[in-house]
Amino acid sequence: MSRIFFFLALMAGIAISMPPAAWAAEEVVEEVEEIGVGTSDTTRADDWFTSQTPPMAKDLELTGDRYIRFYWDDSLTYWIDAESIRWIFLPYSTSEYILDVWIKMETVPGTADYSYPKKYYMEHYYLRPEKKQVQFLSELEVTGRPQNAIRERQYDPKNWENLVPGSVEEKVYWAVTTILKDLEKAGIVKKRKRTYDFWDDTLRIGGVF
Repeated sequence: MSRIFFFLALMAGIAISMPPAAWAAEEVVEEVEEIGVGTSDTTRADDWFTSQTPPMAKDLELTGDRYIRFYWDDSLTYWIDAESIRWIFLPYSTSEYILDVWIKMETVPGTADYSYPKKYYMEHYYLRPEKKQVQFLSELEVTGRPQNAIRERQYDPKNWENLVPGSVEEKVYWAVTTILKDLEKAGIVKKRKRTYDFWDDTLRIGGVF
């Protein structure tokens, strides 16, 4: 009997000396076990990485129409005109392809005088993926429906520019090239042909085959 009394007294002493944090820890563990938190995660690490948005495309916004928003600042919002993107041969070359693209720019509401019809801007670029370069061709100020009377500067190899970090041109380049594969897969942009495909088509049209 004395042994039982001694054991109970010892346990009571240990309980009294245990700090409150230990009691709290035990309660948290019990609560976690009750709600089932802490079960093993069966998802693959690769699934997590592939589900994340690529850094260069994090601001792309697919709106379901032809325009894709990719950048904005205090005064303008920038959109890719997805339906205008096309692969063309570098002028005076049949071995290198470049991208032809139009960019739409809209003023942020409240930063410019209101106009009706709404005014916006269109910029025309060539993008050169093999060299990571851009060439600006023209800018249009559009009110309502754009006109086809476009005055553009002539293509000049000297007008190719390297990407300047943080510039709008750099953002245009990376936004277009990042979303390009998805647009090609969806059939919005035609894939570029290989060089021998071009010559095969040309010779067939010419009646050689």
